[in-house]
Amino acid sequence: MRAASRCRPRLLGNSYSFQMIWVWIILFCSVLFWIGLAFMLITTSRRVRSLPAATREAHPLVSVICPARDEADELEAAMRSRLEDPSTDLEFILINDRSTDSTGAIMDQLAREDDRVRVIHLTELPDGWLGKVHAQQRGLDLARGDWILFSDADVHLKPDLMSSAMTWAKDQQADHVALIPRIAGGPVLMRACLAVMMIILVAALKLWKANDDEADRAMGVGAFNLVRRQALEDAGGMEQLRMEIADDVGIGTIIRESGGTARLAVATDRLSVRWYRSTRDFLQGMEKGAAKAGGRIGLLLRAMMVLCLTVLLLIPFIMVCTWALVPSGIGITAAIGCLIAIGTGLASALRFGLPWIWTGVLPLGLILTLLVAQRSLWLAIIRGGVRWRGDLHRLQDARSGERVRL
Repeated sequence: MRAASRCRPRLLGNSYSFQMIWVWIILFCSVLFWIGLAFMLITTSRRVRSLPAATREAHPLVSVICPARDEADELEAAMRSRLEDPSTDLEFILINDRSTDSTGAIMDQLAREDDRVRVIHLTELPDGWLGKVHAQQRGLDLARGDWILFSDADVHLKPDLMSSAMTWAKDQQADHVALIPRIAGGPVLMRACLAVMMIILVAALKLWKANDDEADRAMGVGAFNLVRRQALEDAGGMEQLRMEIADDVGIGTIIRESGGTARLAVATDRLSVRWYRSTRDFLQGMEKGAAKAGGRIGLLLRAMMVLCLTVLLLIPFIMVCTWALVPSGIGITAAIGCLIAIGTGLASALRFGLPWIWTGVLPLGLILTLLVAQRSLWLAIIRGGVRWRGDLHRLQDARSGERVRL
């Protein structure tokens, strides 16, 4: 009995030491992961620069194609910001994609006021097309410009932006130029998630490679995708993207794959977008991301992976909250990890024009982003498809038409 009692503390001590080893390993992995994300973000910030200063130079005709569906609340203000540019080297093609609100009427009014504006009203969606891509194709059929700007209808531009982008495209000998906008306003849920989502986007798309002509990655932005028409036709045109959910990134992808030159810059000082105006819009908009996970098995695996990664990223914050229960060395290391994480979130927000105040509660942003992602994945599992812009698309259709892989 005495021998057994003498052995018990040693056994308990060995067990405690073993647990601490695992705590150190998990914490080390988490901090290392955050360091990796910080490195990716810093590298991206160095290689994806701000759009050069404004210029006023004549340029070839640019056809600005803006599809919209039920966007009456933001359409007029956004389009009037574009029409403030007096250039005669611009034409505007507005596509009313089966709207049920006053979107079409607003477009018609703008066309009556400015003869650079033309309007297309769509009432049906052909099989084998996503609504937005089909609308873009119809606009392309009508366009007369040597350059095409695909841009969402809720985007606000400063009058000098178009000329600056064209000058930069010429200087870079680029066939495609995408610009990152500032995200203005939006619901609290979205604003809390933005810095985290941008970090994820940088890592998932390897954004630091966007301007590397030797890389297998390219970027596109729905707010501003400027492309040389001949290069787009050489890449197979919008037919190549007819079922691609990430159509904006898809444009950059097919241009790069066909041998063209793609460039990405930040233009948060001259380009802004009210991405989603309500929590409902934000949640519905996020649902389309599930199309990149494959079938139901792929969705389940992705849901598990997202959960595990989020927990891993939260480890430093969890350790700090339990400081009194862990050795001081672990607590100090966790605190350092928290500072790296918050610093990474802050850098993301400041570089890309996001609301930086939310980085002070970065763990909340991580948890909310996890919940939004899980909701999207599980809805896709239940439905067997993803809902985007009012249409439900089957998982197999989205997968078969995929050109952008994460």
